[in-house]
Amino acid sequence: MNKYFAFLLLLSVFIISGCNNSDELVGQTFNVAYMPVLQEDLDNPNKYSSIMTLEFLEGKRVTSPIYGEGSYELDEDNLVVRFEKENEDLEILFVVTESDKDFSEYNALISETDYSITDTDQIRHLQTLALELDKDRPIEFINNQK
Repeated sequence: MNKYFAFLLLLSVFIISGCNNSDELVGQTFNVAYMPVLQEDLDNPNKYSSIMTLEFLEGKRVTSPIYGEGSYELDEDNLVVRFEKENEDLEILFVVTESDKDFSEYNALISETDYSITDTDQIRHLQTLALELDKDRPIEFINNQK
């Protein structure tokens, strides 16, 4: 009877964990930064040029202290981050892989960006970020846990 109960309990744990569709990014905060130019600076996270800080939240939401709240989708090695303001939209497609650096979770390249603005006379919150994004320039998602 005890073996049967233990088997059912173990089976239940596997079923529940298999149905859990949790996102590995939820609860994590990263400093998204370009790699330094000099080879000797590659192992120093302080030498990386920060683009933005991203905090990944439940419900496929992402937030940045400067750019506000947006959304994201993670599909295998593609991470799409979207910011939408009343006047402008920015979508960034990162191709991500695991990083080999101790201080970084992922390395990435920007594959595509799409920036649009509906009224050029309005304030532009996302344009500076859109102009900073370089396709095919190596990026690290540096761990920034509080």
